[in-house]
Amino acid sequence: MTPSGMVYTGRPAERIMHRRRGVTLVEIAIVIAIIGILAAIGAGMLTQTMPKWRTRRAALDFVAQVNQVRAMAIADSVQYRIHIITTDSDATSGDNEGEYSVEKGDLASASTAWDVLPVDMSGVDTLSGEGYVNIGKDQEDSLPWVSLEAPSAALAGADGYPDSIVFNPRGQIDNPATDFSCDINGGGATGYICVTFVNTKAASEGIEDRWIVAISRAGMARMFHGEDAAVGAASGSSITSTPGATSSGYAGGS
Repeated sequence: MTPSGMVYTGRPAERIMHRRRGVTLVEIAIVIAIIGILAAIGAGMLTQTMPKWRTRRAALDFVAQVNQVRAMAIADSVQYRIHIITTDSDATSGDNEGEYSVEKGDLASASTAWDVLPVDMSGVDTLSGEGYVNIGKDQEDSLPWVSLEAPSAALAGADGYPDSIVFNPRGQIDNPATDFSCDINGGGATGYICVTFVNTKAASEGIEDRWIVAISRAGMARMFHGEDAAVGAASGSSITSTPGATSSGYAGGS
């Protein structure tokens, strides 16, 4: 009894508990179904976007390698090269392939020996782990659904070393003129070596998604998002920028 003389019947806590109701199995099933749908949509979007990001990353990494190799050639006053070891001849197969190495020559021109990085003080090429980049399937640097296509021309290299982009101590490229057959503007060969990374998942679905690294005689690299499926052909071919996409501009020193 309260001081006013009123009497409460029952306990408030019990009355509140009686008004609560639990979650039904139907409601739980609906929530689970919604979560499943959202997860499926997210997984589908991720499956499509991850290969795009990885393809661009592979091209950016290659531009960084070009800049590094050029700088080392200037600093050490000897030739350096990027040696393209493996390319993917069929980007629509769904697999991914691509390997290249960074190597130091022994002379300012016409090098007779090449040392895969890191540089061996003994003069014998026994250490080479840092110099190899392999984006192929199950490799240490693997980028699933990304492949390195054959360059814009069958690279003759320099001084008798094929499949190589050779930098001299001036930071320029020593390759013969025939290697610079890549066409940037669609008006004929304009003096670039092109190295192309392709989204193989998109290619297997008939969609063009390529990032092209175009390297000038001066050793500067320019990156494009291209649509032209013929970029990897043996003869010069044009790079067409995707509508709405812009090139990354020039990278490297002057």
